[in-house]
Amino acid sequence: MNLQEEKKGKQWDSRNDAKTLISILPVWWPNCAVVCVKDSRMDSQFRRLYVVSLAAFLFNLVGNVTQPIFTLYVLELGATVFQVGLILSLQMLSIVVLRIPLTLVAQRIGHERMILIGFAVRFSATILYFLAPNYLWLFAIPVYEAIATASFFQLAVSMVSNMAPEERQGDALGRSMTLMLMGMFLGPIITSALVTVMTFRQLFLFAAPFPIVGMILFLRTIHRIGDSRHVQEGQPGLERPQTFSSYKALLNDRTVLILSIIRTLYFVSNTMFTTLFAIYAVEELRFTPSLIALLFSVQGFITTFIQFPAGRIADRVGRRTVLLITFSAIILNYVGMAVARNFTSLILMFTVFGACWGVRAIVEWSHLTSTVPRETKTIAVSYLENFSHIGAGLGSFFAGVAGRALPFSTIFLMAALVNIPAVISIYAMRKTGSRN
Repeated sequence: MNLQEEKKGKQWDSRNDAKTLISILPVWWPNCAVVCVKDSRMDSQFRRLYVVSLAAFLFNLVGNVTQPIFTLYVLELGATVFQVGLILSLQMLSIVVLRIPLTLVAQRIGHERMILIGFAVRFSATILYFLAPNYLWLFAIPVYEAIATASFFQLAVSMVSNMAPEERQGDALGRSMTLMLMGMFLGPIITSALVTVMTFRQLFLFAAPFPIVGMILFLRTIHRIGDSRHVQEGQPGLERPQTFSSYKALLNDRTVLILSIIRTLYFVSNTMFTTLFAIYAVEELRFTPSLIALLFSVQGFITTFIQFPAGRIADRVGRRTVLLITFSAIILNYVGMAVARNFTSLILMFTVFGACWGVRAIVEWSHLTSTVPRETKTIAVSYLENFSHIGAGLGSFFAGVAGRALPFSTIFLMAALVNIPAVISIYAMRKTGSRN
């Protein structure tokens, strides 16, 4: 190991965290965000990791606040369950179609510029949801919103990944994604508290300023817009990848293929469940929207805080082993969802649901980023993320078709069956070095 690699490894040693950790204090809406840097000599890339993570948290918080009540809001605007499924499928299809072109645009104009565009689009799309007079608007707004959601995540993940050495990818991404995904439990908690005093429409207006706060934070910290483009072009030995040859290499990579399969299957089942659960809970279990949001906050809390330890454990015991355990638990949990009828049982189910979501996510991403070359990470993340939206689109469409034709419990059992081929695929995953 040369001196530069040794230095990178030490940046992620927990013993040095106190010297390098950025202290970030978000001052929530309507105030601005304040960033306090405790060490002025801190490496700029390491500092940017925390800023990108916090910015991603604020970007995601909009969806985290509105997601628990989104299907109920669409129904309130006059849509049928089938039309809800179509709207969600269109949203995912738009992301799939736009992801590759937007990745190419980001490579040309710089990651930071593209992230700022994402913030602006996210804010304006949320305002449009608030203004929508009927459900027909919701066939168009997701297409526009996809400009933000199709580009943001892979840029943030690849930026974070490039700041950590290969052997600490799980550790680094676990730390970063813990911060990124805190909205998965804070958002539903906010929804649970506000849905009793606000309409569904007003919740969109409340959530709209979060991306603006994230943009301000990002602008105050990233002084050179388009810096990632210049860094990539200026680093010795780091050439701009040829996009189509990079995609061809990904298609021929067995590990990436298996990750694509299991990610697609997971999101088919996940979206089948999340699309219909709120309707199921209101109509059959007689839960209030506040209780539904509370369940999603439990799931989000576990998803967020399990990522850091899960990443470290996967680095040590093997990623394939962790994925096998996780997908086996996913299958059993959907079976439990199909038979659970009281709030206490569902809290347990959502706890397992959140744990599986978080562990699966961090292990998939760390496995991917340690497999592909550094210069193609953005393309690789974009490629794999597409399969989540392909799966989500298929799951949404099926939920819309089957939502009124089959009992909800039967659909949840079908979600369990969808994940069985994922377990078989993981068994075929090749062992590499000391990792599974």
